[in-house]
Amino acid sequence: MTSSPSQSRATLRRHGRSFHWAGRFLPEHQLHAGARLYHVCRQVDDIADNAANDAQRDRAARLLAALQQRLAARRPASSTSPLIIDVQAPGRVADAGAANAALSSDEQRLVADIQADIDALFAENSLAVHAMQDLLATMQTDLSPLHLTSEQALLRYAYGAAGTVGVMMCPLLNVRDQACALPHAIDLGMGMQMTNIARDVLEDARRGRVYLPRSWLTGDVTAEAIAEGDAHARRQAWLAARRLVAQADAYYASGWQGLAYLPWRARLAIGVALRVYRAIGKRLERLDERAYWAGRVVVPAVSKGYQSIRAMPALFAFGRRGQHDASLHTPLGHCLSPYGLGPAGDAP
Repeated sequence: MTSSPSQSRATLRRHGRSFHWAGRFLPEHQLHAGARLYHVCRQVDDIADNAANDAQRDRAARLLAALQQRLAARRPASSTSPLIIDVQAPGRVADAGAANAALSSDEQRLVADIQADIDALFAENSLAVHAMQDLLATMQTDLSPLHLTSEQALLRYAYGAAGTVGVMMCPLLNVRDQACALPHAIDLGMGMQMTNIARDVLEDARRGRVYLPRSWLTGDVTAEAIAEGDAHARRQAWLAARRLVAQADAYYASGWQGLAYLPWRARLAIGVALRVYRAIGKRLERLDERAYWAGRVVVPAVSKGYQSIRAMPALFAFGRRGQHDASLHTPLGHCLSPYGLGPAGDAP
């Protein structure tokens, strides 16, 4: 059974306040489709995030594997290679066949309902389905304590967690020239995920996760040390979070460039979402170390209004289409080849 419009909108309003704000600028049918996709992604994320013990994590692995198997059945075998992210402690990965057999009737219904939403959104769009599978693979890395090892691992995680959402949004927003638009859509998702990581270091550490790459940190910086307030670990994490915010700017710039491929209302809505999300990072950069750890950074309504006004130039972006910066995708290697993008992110 697919989710109702009211159910999807409620999920977006409750959990995605920045996206809910930006969605006001979309046509009704695109807002509904975007909310439905957000609802699907939220369910997948919650399956991983709400698993608090080994039994629950094993259940989450079975659910994600079963959903992957259902989606894989719709795609050519040649395009099913999994996304690989280099982590210090890999997540649980369940055997798909065993996972399906082990699900209760309620769990089978949950998987079927999520798949029904995916089918309703994407029909036979193989690129969007591949992106959803990469998202599911990424969420499986979250099912055990982890620490990303390198900047490459960080960028691959950012692609898997949110660059994939950029891919899936393209057909929902009726992009023009999808081959050229996709790299920019992926970059915008990656920039937003990098902001999420920089903002949520403490929350993630309490779940046993460190997405800031180990190669950026000196000394023994663990999730436990960050969560417990170790001064050295927190200083290193704060410095790395600031570095990540700065690095995200290039991905936001590419995302802004890609607005030219969108119809005008979608162009404005995504421009608003971009500016509001980027403002989270800019507010984070202005905090000193003590203030950073004191609470989660949010953008108040008045600032969202200001950023919405500043997004207005997006309306005039149509036609100004520059060359994508392929170096942004170099760390992703062949991850993007199913989209027709080369090893360095170049359109063939």
